[in-house]
Amino acid sequence: MSRERRLDWQSLLEQSLKCGIGVAEFWALTPRETYMVLEAANWRLEREHRRDAWLAWHIAALSRAKRLPALQRLISPGKARALKGEELERRRAEHREIVQKIDVDRINEARRRGS
Repeated sequence: MSRERRLDWQSLLEQSLKCGIGVAEFWALTPRETYMVLEAANWRLEREHRRDAWLAWHIAALSRAKRLPALQRLISPGKARALKGEELERRRAEHREIVQKIDVDRINEARRRGS
């Protein structure tokens, strides 16, 4: 016999509210959709943390520099190198695999429900 896992609705609602999901929207979402929204919010928070750490490091580094680099050099990403041979084929295969995993019908259905 397996024990049924129960959702802690109160905790789930509290976490959703902290992520900016309103009460009405929370109750309109399935538990799976709610967890997806919470995972996305966590991903954004981690990305913001990395961005802030990058920014703090560069501010500290630039404050110690005797000469500042040109602004254009700091903000221009530079040219991407062209992929060739094995690496190009590997990237194409990865792209095909990702595209195959996308469930377009599910995405479109979610959009229709959200509209």
